[in-house]
Amino acid sequence: MPNQIYYCQPVFRPPSEAQSLLIQLTEGCTYRCDFCMSNLRKEFKVRSVNDVKQDLDTARSIYGRNVRRIFFLDGNAMVTPTDKLLEVTSYAYKLFPHLERVGVYAHSKDILKKTDEQLKELSEAGLKIAYVGFESGDDELLKAVHKHATKQDHIDASKKLMKANITLSATLINGLGGADNPERSRRHAEESADLVNRICPNDDRVWYIAFLSLMIPPGTELYKEKAAGKFKEMNSTQILQELKIFIKNINFENTNAHCVFRSNHASNYLPLKGVLERDKEKLLDIINYGLTHRDSLRPEFYRAL
Repeated sequence: MPNQIYYCQPVFRPPSEAQSLLIQLTEGCTYRCDFCMSNLRKEFKVRSVNDVKQDLDTARSIYGRNVRRIFFLDGNAMVTPTDKLLEVTSYAYKLFPHLERVGVYAHSKDILKKTDEQLKELSEAGLKIAYVGFESGDDELLKAVHKHATKQDHIDASKKLMKANITLSATLINGLGGADNPERSRRHAEESADLVNRICPNDDRVWYIAFLSLMIPPGTELYKEKAAGKFKEMNSTQILQELKIFIKNINFENTNAHCVFRSNHASNYLPLKGVLERDKEKLLDIINYGLTHRDSLRPEFYRAL
């Protein structure tokens, strides 16, 4: 048995999976969005079930029985055929009896391609959280950055996950539209808030919405546009103003909704956390403080992906 777990570098995982066992199920991503570097150095592939099981066996020999969480890499592992995803998920639970959940990144289109029955099977097998990059609720902006999904796709995919009892953890990106189009920024914020409003379930389950702030890695299409002078990044004031519009437009009909909100990624200028919409006024107060107290913001050189 190998004494090392295989990883295809660089590894991409959600911040909340920092303490999870990472297992390489797929490599790269089947999509190529203008802002993302997840498939710049990788050709997409779904690894064989036997190879994944071998890594799980190796992990068991290294870490013992008490692994609590597993995250299946890479960029959109939900694209894995359902039978394979079921097999490796079920195998993980056999090896680790204290396992609480398995998680994956998922593109909305990947979710929509699976039937309700398949998603329910995955949930019952132990796949309990899916991280979905919404990026925006504005269809024009989604098309411009080649997200390959629409606002309605995000809504439908979110509802399918919730119906299957798979927790949704979705991200949006501040500054995605650039600094030269204030109208696009406003529409990005308002349409993103409308997207979140429309996926809010009618119960008190916990789900997650987070904002990253745009960073542009070398090699991406957006980097090329920036280098050519066709894209100008927002400054911290514009980012916070955009986020303020988003928060102001959150309006859940369900007063028992429990949407955990975070904007405390390393890319963000101002750490925010709360529950939408319960903490709406508190979040707006923090944003207003950041807008008037520049020394409270994360310096540019501390920001990172």
